[in-house]
Amino acid sequence: MAKRTYTIVGIDPGTTTAFAVLDLKGQVISIASSRSWGFSELVGLLIESGHPIIIATDKNPTPGTVDRIKRAFNAILHTPISSLSVDQKLRDTKPYSYANEHERDALAAAIDAVRSIKNKLESVEKKAPPEVMLDELQMLVLRGHTVDSAINLLKKPLAKVDNEVGSCEQDRTPSFERDLLGPDIYYLKALIKRQDEQISRLASYIVDLKQSLQLSQKKVLQLQNKIDMVRSENAKNVKLNKEISFRQKEIDRLAEELAYSKRVNKGLKKRSQKLKQIRAAEHNALKAIKIVKSFNRETIQAADEQIGLAESIILLEDASGGGIAAAGLLVSKGIRAVVLKNEMSDAARKILFSANVPIFSMREVPVQLSGNLVTIDKKTLEIMIEKGHTEIANVKQQERLDSLETLVEAYKHDRMKSGQNYD
Repeated sequence: MAKRTYTIVGIDPGTTTAFAVLDLKGQVISIASSRSWGFSELVGLLIESGHPIIIATDKNPTPGTVDRIKRAFNAILHTPISSLSVDQKLRDTKPYSYANEHERDALAAAIDAVRSIKNKLESVEKKAPPEVMLDELQMLVLRGHTVDSAINLLKKPLAKVDNEVGSCEQDRTPSFERDLLGPDIYYLKALIKRQDEQISRLASYIVDLKQSLQLSQKKVLQLQNKIDMVRSENAKNVKLNKEISFRQKEIDRLAEELAYSKRVNKGLKKRSQKLKQIRAAEHNALKAIKIVKSFNRETIQAADEQIGLAESIILLEDASGGGIAAAGLLVSKGIRAVVLKNEMSDAARKILFSANVPIFSMREVPVQLSGNLVTIDKKTLEIMIEKGHTEIANVKQQERLDSLETLVEAYKHDRMKSGQNYD
């Protein structure tokens, strides 16, 4: 079993704890961080990496956790004169790899500690004789010995044991224990005393850790109960939110239906008022002329749905855009006559003419304004419609006569031509 390396450890405590372990030459041994380490687990990891002789921090004053770790190892504490700046930490750690800013801070603390003892360790190395283990000598000097006194301690031989049994027992002592203890009995006693003190401190820490563990377990139980309560509340909230969402959709749907119903009711009210006005006007020997704003299928259909066009006299405010389809729709609604403000296409006129629907110019019709209605005297209207039907009938009769006359003339022409050919 090899003797453990003396190490310099930088610590960055907090929610995420990080450490960086360097040897006395400043070489990186390990860097790590975690959010889940407890104090005892952190101490165990540092023991695995070596024997910490200096515990370092990048902050001033020293964090409590760093001081506890220092006391756990009976190590030397390195604290900078003032907290290291971010720029300095970035410069010092630039050649190295690390996972996060916590590892960077721990590494910067260890590097700063190495820098503070570099000259002292180099001086010890120059004075160290070949028969003395350099790291043991450096450790003693760091703990306060002078170089000469430390060399004398390490150079003194072990007291010889003359009896054979003693020699055998010494021979059976593993080499790593002899290396660890060193060559001097006084040094061994001092080392044992330090280890006893460290064991006592560690035992005290174990008691503290057990108490801390009990408190942590109690806190975990409380938090678990709180989590269960929160989960239960969340489940209730999720169920409530689903119900609210369902109700809100139903409210939105009903609101749309209500808005639609209001629009329909508004249209029905307007239609009812219009029809009442029309009935009132017609009750007074007047006939209402129903207005269609433009000559297209959509406008005609909308007017029919609102006021009804059957058996009505229609005033087309703009007849310029309509054709055969619009005229055919008017005919299908059963209108009696059409009044025009402007010209209608010949194709549309032919459709209305063929359906015996009279067409009047606005100038021909003696209309009256009754409130917001356009009306005409019923008797005058009937006379005009009768006149219009008569004119349509006469035109159609004349067209038939003209057609018959054309047929007769064509027949005569054919007979004369046949007679000439016969002669």
